[in-house]
Amino acid sequence: MDYTQLSSELFFSKEAAEYLGITTQRLNQLVHDGKIKPLKKSPSGTIFHISELEQRKEELRIFDKLKEGERKGMFEIDTKVKHEALNFSVLMNVLDYTEHKLEPLFDDFSKSVDITKPLNQEGICEAYAKYFNCSVGVLKKAYKVAFSAFSQLYPTDEIIKRGSQDYPSLLLQTEQAPRFLYIRGKKSLLFEKRTVALVGSRNASEAAKENTRRVAEALGKNGITVISGLAKGIDVTAHVSALRKGYNTIAVIGTNLNQYYPKENEAVQKEIEKKGLVVSQFSPASKTQRWFFPLRNGVMSGLSLATVIMEAGETSGALKQADFALKQDRQILIPEKALEIPTITWPARYVKRGAETVKTPKDIILKLYENSIYKAREKDVYIQENLEDYLSGKDEETVTENKKAVMITVELGE
Repeated sequence: MDYTQLSSELFFSKEAAEYLGITTQRLNQLVHDGKIKPLKKSPSGTIFHISELEQRKEELRIFDKLKEGERKGMFEIDTKVKHEALNFSVLMNVLDYTEHKLEPLFDDFSKSVDITKPLNQEGICEAYAKYFNCSVGVLKKAYKVAFSAFSQLYPTDEIIKRGSQDYPSLLLQTEQAPRFLYIRGKKSLLFEKRTVALVGSRNASEAAKENTRRVAEALGKNGITVISGLAKGIDVTAHVSALRKGYNTIAVIGTNLNQYYPKENEAVQKEIEKKGLVVSQFSPASKTQRWFFPLRNGVMSGLSLATVIMEAGETSGALKQADFALKQDRQILIPEKALEIPTITWPARYVKRGAETVKTPKDIILKLYENSIYKAREKDVYIQENLEDYLSGKDEETVTENKKAVMITVELGE
């Protein structure tokens, strides 16, 4: 008997649920209703055969096509980048390695084996097993689970590899640039040249949320894309404020694209998928860990020319982003009033390290102008677009002054 082959065809409850893309609770309900028949049930666990799961999976696929109009079919693993991303994800899961630990080994392995071919192919799978010291059966089983997870992406989702022409150049300049980006929504937003991140406490005060709304609207009004992490509090307030005014927004999430976390922000995330852009560095087959969330702050900062910390406690994740911003030589702005709060010390520390303070949304716009964030747009293009309305008949010196005035004049109050 080929025990390796048999092992690859048997799934415990948690593995079966992941293969089907459902929760274990949902799987138990399907078993209770007689819609899935386990191979064996015992006090030590329930075992399913792959043939039974495949049948149910096809039923779920048909049901999804009927229920979800926006998902007109499954995500196809049909390019070299997609195959490589899938193989890389399988190894991360099997070896329990971080991307940073796996990548040099994977690159070395690629010198002798084509990593853009499906891992489960005969001969190739054996090469993976030998190099990474794991069994063929385990690899094939993990590949099936990961393939199922990748297949649940939307057909319009994309996987972008670091170094390709579609990879955002601003992020590429940083050490935190992940090997793959998984994106859903308006891909063009990756190439916006003026981007600012708004971050802060999950348990934000109402005053901080109101300030975030005003800042997000000021940024959007001035043609700046608002980036945040879709967490509770400051993050979701920033996204919603931009969406309501029709401004660009990018959500850099700490889960994979198939997940909505926190659950109360699911509607906002789906709206961003349609009107903005959702970015994840985590594969659909990844199992979300606590450390994913601070890790994504490196990507969020990397995509941003500046970070504004709206409100934060001494242990807030927003400070992790500030640390990344300093490493990446990006601008950090903090409210001046934060320096007056006796219970926190971080504002003074970050000011010493180069952060700048602001009083109003208008101050933020001025700081961004002073630090050349606006210069991403070519002067001649800007003048040509606004000549008739603002600058007609003016000499060059007046044009320069008027251009500055036009860019920073936003009636926000003090």
